[in-house]
Amino acid sequence: MLGLLALILSMLALARPEVRTLTVQSVQGWLFTRLHISEAEDEQQQVLLRSLAAPATDLTPLQLTLVQAVRNKYKIAPEPLNALMLEVFDLADRSALDATLILAVIGVESNFNPFANSPTGAKGLMQVIPEVHSEQFTPYGGAMAIFDPKTNLRIGVKILKECINLTGSLEEGLRLYKAGEESVSQESEYIARVMAEQERLKQAIPKNPKDANAKAIPNPSPKK
Repeated sequence: MLGLLALILSMLALARPEVRTLTVQSVQGWLFTRLHISEAEDEQQQVLLRSLAAPATDLTPLQLTLVQAVRNKYKIAPEPLNALMLEVFDLADRSALDATLILAVIGVESNFNPFANSPTGAKGLMQVIPEVHSEQFTPYGGAMAIFDPKTNLRIGVKILKECINLTGSLEEGLRLYKAGEESVSQESEYIARVMAEQERLKQAIPKNPKDANAKAIPNPSPKK
């Protein structure tokens, strides 16, 4: 991109002075804006800039255990799941929700498919309905951001937290989260599936994990 812009600027240098000046200023202004997006401190922009993949060394032992538990069932490549797991734990801390609950909702809603689309039009990892929550995607670039895994996750967790707070219980919060897509009986089945999946993930965690918050690091090479 920078090479192409350099070529354009070089060609403009041969144009008429007044045209050259205006065009160069426009191109330079656009380039300045694009380059400084990466320096923005706005939270929504930072979400979009985070990597969609991460090495295992970025995760704690607890997070790695949950990555393996998810992979065992959903057959997902580890690198993007690592990045997603980091985001889940970050959102769990912010929302005071259990990370295993968020992972269970993702599994039941979309089987960890960021492009999932339900018959009722719910989309993405957390199966957010764009017509209902369209304004929440505006800070992230518009309607198409619903298919960005981390954006969908962030908004889905926000909605889930609001549902739980509004109803006063986890079960009823899940029912409200699913309301509008399913009948009451199907909502009850949905709640049971989420709770069962959360329990499966909890069972994968060692009873007394050692140093669960420590960074997972590779074994050191033997000294020569």
